[in-house]
Amino acid sequence: TGRVMKKYDYKKGIPAIIACVAVWGFQPLYWNACPQVDTMLLMMIRIVWASVFCVAILAFQGKLNELLDVFKDKEKLKREIPAAFFLAVDWFVYLFAVKSGKVLEASLGYYILPLIQFMTGALVFREGLHWQHFIMLSFIIAGIVLSAGSFGGIPYVTITLALAFACYAAIKKSLDIDSIVSTSSEILIMLPFAIGYLLISGAGAELSPLNVGQHLLLIGSGAVTAVPMLFFAIAVSNLPLMMCGLFQYFPPSFAIICGKIMGESLTREKLISFLFIWTGVIMFIIYSFRHKEED
Repeated sequence: TGRVMKKYDYKKGIPAIIACVAVWGFQPLYWNACPQVDTMLLMMIRIVWASVFCVAILAFQGKLNELLDVFKDKEKLKREIPAAFFLAVDWFVYLFAVKSGKVLEASLGYYILPLIQFMTGALVFREGLHWQHFIMLSFIIAGIVLSAGSFGGIPYVTITLALAFACYAAIKKSLDIDSIVSTSSEILIMLPFAIGYLLISGAGAELSPLNVGQHLLLIGSGAVTAVPMLFFAIAVSNLPLMMCGLFQYFPPSFAIICGKIMGESLTREKLISFLFIWTGVIMFIIYSFRHKEED
């Protein structure tokens, strides 16, 4: 039986995925360059400007009607609202990690994310689970246990980021909506809370001393959030899904470089914990390729 092979456009897809992972990977430097305002305040400003940029992108693509359709569909909203919650948790913890000098701990969370997502798929969606996966997971768990010592305690940032985004991805899996439309709707669900916080908290007093350049950085937080979504949507439509998945291992690698630039030390103990994580990840990649070839 002949399969209908999708025709991929690598000339469009490769530059898009490279741009996407580069922005995602080097985001810590951007957030670190932003004014030293309260993390919650930065989070709310990010939501406001990300909403603006997302709506602008959808308007340019002629997809505003699709966005409105999401808010008219109660069944979709039942999934988008919890998705928005887990995305908000991911954003806040990540910003907290950057502002607290825990970029390496955050990158650890994103390394283990693909395998956590796979385990979620196996347990929740009854996708294929084999004994090899338990070996891979054992390396991941060993790395997390070892990192408890190297990071001075249980790596809450690592665990929270991995679990929050795994829950987010599990919800997204059940949604048949354009990726940019879906994420935009989640950001807009957060928007009333962000505006409410900015009005009630008296954010103006903290923002008024900032200069023009600092305000532009805060506005740019919306572009840093929304533009990679556009690149990723282009990449997914023009590249094999597995290739897009493998490229997502680059952002946490770039984050390690960011951590070094920002003064974090990759000690021997941290390196050992990362090596356990990397071993599990590499095993997962090799297994995924072999399993794909057998399909």
